[in-house]
Amino acid sequence: MGYGKGDTRKHYFTNFMSELLGTALLMFLGCMGCAPQADNPPASHYLPSLSFGLVVLLIIQIFGHISGAHLNPAVTLSTVIFKMLSPAMGAVYIMAQFLGATFGFALLKVLMPQEWVVPGFCATKPHAKSTAMQSLAIETIITCVLILVCCGVWDKRNAHKQDSTPARFGFIIAAIAMVAGPITGASMNTARSFAPAVLEGDYSNQWIYWLGPTVGAIIGCGLYSVLFAYEEEKVEAIETELEEVSHMVTEKP
Repeated sequence: MGYGKGDTRKHYFTNFMSELLGTALLMFLGCMGCAPQADNPPASHYLPSLSFGLVVLLIIQIFGHISGAHLNPAVTLSTVIFKMLSPAMGAVYIMAQFLGATFGFALLKVLMPQEWVVPGFCATKPHAKSTAMQSLAIETIITCVLILVCCGVWDKRNAHKQDSTPARFGFIIAAIAMVAGPITGASMNTARSFAPAVLEGDYSNQWIYWLGPTVGAIIGCGLYSVLFAYEEEKVEAIETELEEVSHMVTEKP
């Protein structure tokens, strides 16, 4: 992942703007697809889930090769844990994500029909019948799943299967949102939950969307490191040996 290399001022600014604009688009386009008044009768929760997933696909296609299109502090935290980004660059990413999410959602509120911007619009909140601890557990687990997917993409053993990464992430986000959305809103992203909360002035249960994704990211990184990581030197030695055997076979008369 080349976007973490060389923390020059230009890299800082380029990555900052990439994450800021990407997260702004996430909130602007993603939440635009969550307006229930746009459909009569209102669409089921599957449509907003799919909308967010396709928006993620779009954003990764635009910004993935620039900053990695994290769009999410939990993803950035994971890259810092794996030393793919420096802590300083990670802080720049996270700052950009919070600012971008707030800007994107604020712009949407200005441009949407005002009668559609009802209290709680595009906010992530636990279902009334779900306890706070149940919601916290679900946000932690689904974020852990998302980070495990990221780890699989970052794994060098998967380096030759990157051509459809934007589509994969888009549909993964859609799938998780479809199953967990009715219970917690399927945030998995503190910045995504922060923007509607701060602009609406409603911070009820916000701690769930700060603690859950953060803990989920740490658990996901730990699980992948312990269960699925490999010793690079051994793998390289095996690959070299296989190449030598292959060469010997092809050289036979």
